[in-house]
Amino acid sequence: MAPAQIPKQKSKISIDCILAGLYFFCLPFTVVETPFGSLLKVVSIPIIIILLARLFMGKSEISLNGVHLTYALYILYSFACLLTLFTPEAYTIVKDMLLGFATLMLISMRVYTKEEREFLEWVWLIIGAVCILIVLFSREVVDERAVIRVLGYVEDQNQFCAYFIIASLLCIKRLFERRKLYFIYLIILILCFYAILRTGSRGGLLGILAGIAAYIIAGIQSKKAKFAVIAAGLAIILIVVFVIFPMLPETIQARYTFDDVVETGGSGRVAIWESLLKYTFREPERIIFGSGILSSFDILENDPNIQRGSMAHNSFIQIFSDQGALGLLFFLFVIAFCIIKPWKTERIYSCAFISLLAFSMSLTFYTFKPYLNIMMMCAMSFEDSLSVREKQL
Repeated sequence: MAPAQIPKQKSKISIDCILAGLYFFCLPFTVVETPFGSLLKVVSIPIIIILLARLFMGKSEISLNGVHLTYALYILYSFACLLTLFTPEAYTIVKDMLLGFATLMLISMRVYTKEEREFLEWVWLIIGAVCILIVLFSREVVDERAVIRVLGYVEDQNQFCAYFIIASLLCIKRLFERRKLYFIYLIILILCFYAILRTGSRGGLLGILAGIAAYIIAGIQSKKAKFAVIAAGLAIILIVVFVIFPMLPETIQARYTFDDVVETGGSGRVAIWESLLKYTFREPERIIFGSGILSSFDILENDPNIQRGSMAHNSFIQIFSDQGALGLLFFLFVIAFCIIKPWKTERIYSCAFISLLAFSMSLTFYTFKPYLNIMMMCAMSFEDSLSVREKQL
């Protein structure tokens, strides 16, 4: 008689993973300031120190990949851009980019177990729940759009919607897997859409839908499962359109119409993009190397046809204006590896990054935290995924 197989014990959650989860959990509190700086920086610095110490102590298995390499090259190029335009603001941005890069490397180059992946995904679901509560308890409105206040500090509605990316995708993934208490994930998903609609962010809604569509089309292989998810998706759409949407103020409903987008030029974004592109194409040097980090703000500030204090509202156009075609090329390499690297084994993170790309068509960021944190998830290596790749080789 064959000896009874001993069930494999679940591995413990490491300190590294707990620290990574703590860093991710602070995402909704990005705008919160403390006497020692932003809350995220206050949390980030000790996390970096502890992870660095554990790295030198040999406590972690390391795995590097194309995401790390391409992002390192982009950061180096961004640092070199200070030679073109060195201002206190540009220096601060590049310094924050270096800090973000250090955090990304120390968190994502460690090899995690599948239990640790499950832990991190629970953290992302909790982030989604926290963000839903923030919106539900936001009573203040401007033009009938919910003003998002986090511990008293105002967060941009468009950026806030990006905090729902991974949570919404995980809900769909777990619905597909028929996890226990699956109806809870359905409720969270519906509430995510309600929260996004209350912000009045058209870019946020399109960004979330882009990631979900990518996951349904490419992330679910079984035709039966794909049909089930599409059916569930249609049910959610019907609930949102016929139950939740009519509950919103009329001005918010109007924001989601095609006529409003055309009439307002995407809330003035089209004029902003034209201004930056025209300025950049006037000089060959600007096309290749750009005008310098954050130069786009000064360009828009000096354009009499653009409202004062405007931002690029498009990451691709901003990077092209600030860092030229060369900087944009480095950035596109980062994007490519963030999608390609996890595609076979953690496709949900690839789809999360695709969602982020949709956000980047209307948002401006260099150190935008969802961008950095989702990139970390794309760059992470997991034991079971590495074993799959080894067998394929």
